[in-house]
Amino acid sequence: MTVKELMNKAALRNRLSDSIESGYDDDELIAYFNDAINFMWHVLIDNNYYEVIGDHTFTDEITPTPDDWYKATNQAPLQLIESGKKIKCYGELPYTARYYRRPKFVSTVNDELPWTNEAFPNILAQLTIVFAMSNHEFDMTVEQDFVEAIINYL
Repeated sequence: MTVKELMNKAALRNRLSDSIESGYDDDELIAYFNDAINFMWHVLIDNNYYEVIGDHTFTDEITPTPDDWYKATNQAPLQLIESGKKIKCYGELPYTARYYRRPKFVSTVNDELPWTNEAFPNILAQLTIVFAMSNHEFDMTVEQDFVEAIINYL
């Protein structure tokens, strides 16, 4: 699903109570989407959710860091070297390590959302609305409580 498809499906612009006519443009909403993605990603990391985990098998002692590497999920025999560009494996090779992937942010309304799980876009839309309206000083206490309750169920 793309950002634009979610915006249309969730009637995002219609749901933003824009009584002060701040005129949320695409770039501003994309920034709020990225804030929401970052927030959700870290909640999912805290709960070891499979959507944010990747596997990498080390066959050489020194290997380039995978493009989506964020951090190891455990105390693996690994060391980031060369300013994080490479990883040195102290374990017996081959060694498969689990790692948390870096979130995939969006930059245009045509970008794909980073999740395949159908529930996440709905949470993402709610968070985006909360972030956008909170930034414009709307009282979003009820909406924030609702989103936090949903995230606690993850």
